[in-house]
Amino acid sequence: MKNNKMECIQNIEKLLNGNEKGMLLTGTNQYEKHKLVMATINKHFKNAKILFRINAMKNILDEEFIGWTGIKRKSIKSGERVKIGNNFYEFDSFNARKTWYETNSTYDFAIIYPIDALLREKKFDAIDNLYNRNIKKIFLVSWTDHKYYNYDLISKYYEKQSVYDAAEEDIDYHNRVLNIINKR
Repeated sequence: MKNNKMECIQNIEKLLNGNEKGMLLTGTNQYEKHKLVMATINKHFKNAKILFRINAMKNILDEEFIGWTGIKRKSIKSGERVKIGNNFYEFDSFNARKTWYETNSTYDFAIIYPIDALLREKKFDAIDNLYNRNIKKIFLVSWTDHKYYNYDLISKYYEKQSVYDAAEEDIDYHNRVLNIINKR
């Protein structure tokens, strides 16, 4: 089956081992795409520095973002270094420019999730900022894809694209997400 977890892992690994810098991850598996990136990096790297750019700092510890990692904290501040698995993460918010300057400028990887608001508003300064830093690989990850999102608007930021659909793991969930996408 195409667009499944294994194919997505292989595509992430190709980016990690290749010369390309950016990857766009889309698909119906709304809450799992960024986790798959994190798990794949964790499998292949130790002590990597990773910037996780999120929509709001208050969301970081939610189950959908990194709450599933078992971190026992009440909050995380922008720029604060947190060990997750084998690697070190710092967080900032793409909606709060001031948080960008509280994080470092050099990272092995960056994950920006969910990029949906950036696409809706056609505001890409949060992505531009990542490309003005010293970051080896950047993952742009969607939450819910919509047929009206124009990914061509951000095509200059990525060389590879991968799709991670939930069909193989939960066909009912996959179909519900597709119905939502198609109704808009």
